[in-house]
Amino acid sequence: MFDKRFIYKGGKFPDPEIDPVCYNPSFFQIELDLESDIFFELRKENGIEPARINQSSPKDLDKIQDFFIKNKESFYFLFHQSDELIGSILHIRNYIQSLSISKKYQRQGFGEKLSKYCINKILDKNYACVELKVLKGNIKAERLYKKLGFVEI
Repeated sequence: MFDKRFIYKGGKFPDPEIDPVCYNPSFFQIELDLESDIFFELRKENGIEPARINQSSPKDLDKIQDFFIKNKESFYFLFHQSDELIGSILHIRNYIQSLSISKKYQRQGFGEKLSKYCINKILDKNYACVELKVLKGNIKAERLYKKLGFVEI
C-alpha cells in the first residue's frame, strides 16, 4: 500500500455555508455503507481487506464503532434536506483522517465545502497546519486537496 502525504499551511477559508452535524451512533451503518460504496475499488487496488469496510468482522466493526464514538466531536456529517447522507469528514487533531462523499453528490462541490469546513475547525484550534494522506490511485482527492492549497510532502 502506498499513499501520498499532503500539508496545508494557508489561512482559514470563507464560511463554506454548510451546517454539518457531529457523529452520533445512529450514523454508524450509513457511514460504513458510504465508505464501502465509494472506496471499494481503491481498497481492492491497494490490497486493503476487507475491500468493503461494512464486511469487517464483528470484532473489527466494534473497534470501528468505538473509534467513531471516541472522535465524534470532530466527525462531521452533511445531510440533504431529505435526511440523505451527502458526505462526512473526520479529523484527529490537525490530521484529516477521511473524507467521504456519496457518489450521487460527487462533483457538486460538497467535498470542497466539507474540506474547507474541517480545515477551518482545525485552524480554530490554533494548529499551524493541516495534514492528510491520499491513498494511491485516488486522483480525485489529490486534485481537490491541491486545489485547496495542499502541497505534497
